[in-house]
Amino acid sequence: MIGLIISLILLIYLIYRGFPVLIVSPLMAMLAVFMGSDIPVFYSWTGPFMDSVVSFISAYFPIFLVGAVFGTLMNASGAALTIAHFISDKMGEKRAIIAVIIASFLLTYGGISVFVVVFAVLPIARTIFIKSNYPQRLLPSAICAGCLPAYVAPGSAQFINAIPIPVFNTTIYSGLVIGIVGTAVWLLFAVWYMSAKIKNAKIKGEGYGTEVSNDCNLETGKVTLAFIPILIVIIGNAFLTYFFQIDEVVDYYRDFGGVQGTWAILISIAIAIVVTICIYWNTFKSDIKKTLTLGATESLLPIFNTSTQVGYGGVIKVLPVFTLIQTTIFSIPGVALFPAVIGTAILSGIVGSTSGGVGLVMVTFGQDLLELSQAQNISPGLMHRIIVFSASTLDTLPHSGFIITLLGVCGLSHKQSYKELFIVTCVFPAFAVLSMLVYAFLFLI
Repeated sequence: MIGLIISLILLIYLIYRGFPVLIVSPLMAMLAVFMGSDIPVFYSWTGPFMDSVVSFISAYFPIFLVGAVFGTLMNASGAALTIAHFISDKMGEKRAIIAVIIASFLLTYGGISVFVVVFAVLPIARTIFIKSNYPQRLLPSAICAGCLPAYVAPGSAQFINAIPIPVFNTTIYSGLVIGIVGTAVWLLFAVWYMSAKIKNAKIKGEGYGTEVSNDCNLETGKVTLAFIPILIVIIGNAFLTYFFQIDEVVDYYRDFGGVQGTWAILISIAIAIVVTICIYWNTFKSDIKKTLTLGATESLLPIFNTSTQVGYGGVIKVLPVFTLIQTTIFSIPGVALFPAVIGTAILSGIVGSTSGGVGLVMVTFGQDLLELSQAQNISPGLMHRIIVFSASTLDTLPHSGFIITLLGVCGLSHKQSYKELFIVTCVFPAFAVLSMLVYAFLFLI
């Protein structure tokens, strides 16, 4: 146990200090083995660590690839910025916070990477904040208030939504109603809180602070064209999810290993990629190969970062102490939702990643949770949605790679902005999970 605790503390500290996950994860996994197991240290790296990494990449690389390419195309074409600009104009400067939240939500829900959303929304948000004299320190929280609820919402075209699918045999729409409840609670609290913070800042006379020039220089285009790829992803997902559930289709693919739950989202985004290229061909022209190469390349680091976090969990799984951890989690009294919520939150907090946390849960506890939920007549779709939301409760602690990147892009520090970020990205999703549990006990269990 001591070795595991030390490796976890060092993992969090080193990632917080900016050391690469690709290096830190296997080193800390081997340290845990060295201090708490008779397993050969280097075998733990080339054996269970790499087995978990390869398994994750094999299942999810297509999702990462098409998602990254789509996000790059939407960003390079100016479509993402056009949508953000349109929403901001419609909402007006007096409702800047709500405009930023809505823009971030729609772009993320439509399948654009949260990192791309940050770059797309930030120029518009910064311009509005300067004109309205809103505190600069609230920019990161305003963006997260929209993009992070969308990231885990039912039907969201994000890869995290696909991670539980192979284990639970679900879809990205699974847990639809309870997911809407959680999303609505998170959004309502976020809008209320951010609006209150702006009002309080105005009363105190706190303004934007350091003046910066307007960096929104990318030319925007027709908003109707910009929305087309997003709508294709959303509508395509809905149609193809239904299509792949038709008995004749299921029977046809049975001989080929069965229908894969990620196919609907893969095909939808792939079609949206083609349509985006066609719509903005004059914008890309000779740069299309460069843009596609950039998108494909940008898919590699996120999937390897996530998979190495999953690999760390794969090593922990073979340690003797893991049996104790597993026993403790599954000894939590009550229904299967409780160990799912607590286990997911803890693992996500350890690795500082929503997707990494969900991936770890699927590798370590997925099959156990499925069997437990089936024994208690809890639908896999409910487990799917609860797990994805639970990963959002502790995933954005200070060592989170996303938080570190977001603050860096906004030119702010943890000291300046993390208090509000913690409320929006940790406390409010916890409220959302609590509301989902209440709803489940009242109407579903």
